[in-house]
Parts: sequence; C-alpha cells; structure tokens
Amino acid sequence: MTETHQVHGAMDAEDYDHLVRAIVPGQPLLLATIIDYLPPHPRRILELGCGTGILTAMVREEYPDAEITGIDLSPEMLKTAAAKPDLAGVEFLAQDLRDAWPTDRYDAIVTSLCLHHVSKEDRVMVARRALQALSPGGRFICGDIFRAGDDREEQMQREIWCRGMERQGVPGDVIRGMVAQREKHMSTFTTVSEFREMLVESGFGNAIVPFTSGFVGLGVGFAGEPEGV
Repeated sequence: MTETHQVHGAMDAEDYDHLVRAIVPGQPLLLATIIDYLPPHPRRILELGCGTGILTAMVREEYPDAEITGIDLSPEMLKTAAAKPDLAGVEFLAQDLRDAWPTDRYDAIVTSLCLHHVSKEDRVMVARRALQALSPGGRFICGDIFRAGDDREEQMQREIWCRGMERQGVPGDVIRGMVAQREKHMSTFTTVSEFREMLVESGFGNAIVPFTSGFVGLGVGFAGEPEGV
C-alpha cells in the first residue's frame, strides 16, 4: 500500500473526498490542470482509478456530452461515485486497471493519484495499452505522486507536506502513518522526468511534464502530433 491506499484503509468512501484534499495539498490544481490538457471536444474519455469520481465530475462539467467510462478496483468507491447526481450516465466498471479495458477507442485516457499504486513494469504496460487505445491525436494524461530529485529536496518537500496536513487538521497519527508509507515505498516511485522518459519509451513520440507541485505532478503523452491546448 502507498499513501492513498492508506487513506482507503483508514476512511470509508464517503469520507475520501474530504480527506484526499487534506493529504494531497496540490490536488485541486493538479486536477484543474488535467482538465486543461484534455483535447478539444473529446467524444470518449476513459478514467483509470476513478475512485469516488472527483476528477470524473470535473470532466463531466467541462464536457457534458462526452461518453465517460471510469475504472476502479474498489466497489465501495464506485458506489459513492455512481450515487452523485452529476455523474448520472457515466459508465463505472469495478476492475483492476491492469486487466483488459473496454475495446473502444478514446480521445483521452486520464488518471490521477493512481499509477504509483502499481509496479514500474505495470506502469509501462498501462502506458503502452493507453497508446493502443487512443484515437489519433488522443492524449494520455497522468497526474500522480512522485519522488523528489534528490534527498535534500525530498526532505524539504516532506516537511512542507506535513505542515500542510497539520493545517488541514489531519491527526498526527495519520500524518506519521502517511510519512512511514511514503518511506516504505520510496523505491517504487519515479521522478517526474523519469515518468516522462517512461512515456517516450512506451511509444509516445511526444511527452511533456507541464505541472509539478510538491510531490504531485502531471505527465501528458500525445498519440500523434500534439495540437494546441
């Protein structure tokens, strides 16, 4: 388990929306940037690890006519998402993101705070599968948690992270547990530059990292030449 897995174990799905904002200070801006990098007027969008539908709702608000499919491993999270009135009509599937996806072609495949849960090898597999599932000109947009470039930066960002959680009223034992989980799984994290390299090696001829904030960042892989944002 990593940070947000720890959250899943500590809080039920109904509390998750509030808690994830408290433990991931850069989350609102990260999600807004994901929306900014969606291709113009997407018709079909796949979200991997959609959870309770926080990002899903933002996508639906921006593109109400798009067909949206959300995949998540947790039936409880999906139940909470499906109960949200603004997500009526979204298709939710309870499955591991490493299992076969629907066979549709997508204009965008998005994910937030999800891929760090799987191994580096599985991330490569997911990226390659995303490239195959995208329509020409489609985009694979990945917001996630990363490690810092060196130990000094890691320590500084960790201190900022802990102070941010304290300001949000996160209990001390939860903060200590989050830090311990990050330390335990540090070897599975990549830097944002390594993540970009992974996208390129997976077949995305164009890949960028347009946003970072603390431990969170955004990578975008373009299936074909990138168009104007």
